[in-house]
Amino acid sequence: MSRKQIAVYGLGNMGYLVAERLAQQFSLLVADLDEGQVRRAGAELGAVQIRQPQDVAQADVVVLCLPSPAASRAVLEQIAPHLAAGKVVIETSTVNPADVQACERLLAPRGARIVDASILAGVSQMQAGTATLLLGGEASAIADCQPVLDAIAARQIHFGPVGAGAAAKVINNAVAHAVMIVVAEAGSMATAAGVSCDKLIGLLSDPQMGLHRPLTHRYAERVVQGNYEGGMPLEAARKDSTLALQLAQSLGVPLFAIQGSHTVYEIAAAAGYGREDYAAIARLWADWGCPAVPA
Repeated sequence: MSRKQIAVYGLGNMGYLVAERLAQQFSLLVADLDEGQVRRAGAELGAVQIRQPQDVAQADVVVLCLPSPAASRAVLEQIAPHLAAGKVVIETSTVNPADVQACERLLAPRGARIVDASILAGVSQMQAGTATLLLGGEASAIADCQPVLDAIAARQIHFGPVGAGAAAKVINNAVAHAVMIVVAEAGSMATAAGVSCDKLIGLLSDPQMGLHRPLTHRYAERVVQGNYEGGMPLEAARKDSTLALQLAQSLGVPLFAIQGSHTVYEIAAAAGYGREDYAAIARLWADWGCPAVPA
């Protein structure tokens, strides 16, 4: 029995690694603007080049790993007329939920479906087989392409309907990028103050302190449960934040993320949350009409 065929669009740094993993179990059809990468996939993976949109009709599943939402949309506009009812497109590119949902509407008239399977990993993790897929989509669509998802990454988290996986990836990256700025500011302050950066890293990475505590205790145990009684008062946190700004100013260290974050404590104190645990800053978002944040 011949192996199932998977069409892979996008053979960049991550896309080629995805193709490598898929080639271990499936026959590949591939497309990329870089002809060199297409030839490489042919030589190394036995892949066949997709030369025209109708070639994709042979594929059981289509995998997208492209650099932008516009690129994904352009590909789907070309191939959608050639996808039979029931076929599944797996979107692994980093996009927003609205992008995946727009693609879903594009595929719907053909009876084809889409699953967002955002890749939470760097190149080294994909190579090592330790990547995670953040999934969004109907359970039936995921089940129909499960062997393909498993071939890409064994660890998967299903967040909900189409677009939920993409949202989780964008949120995760937003947090990582914001924390990177905070950490850079902290490292600059530590260096200027004569604090050992190695010891600071140990402090911030301690599960009971530093970077972990706001997530695992204050958000998971207080914000999610709406419990703001006791704990460290917001007024005290505001005072500590003020001290940090004063320290940075005395050391001549410019702050951006930490400076901006202090403003939230000022607003929360003015809103009357000063005596509650400082996790109560999250209540501001509920006050501003954002229902996704627990009140």
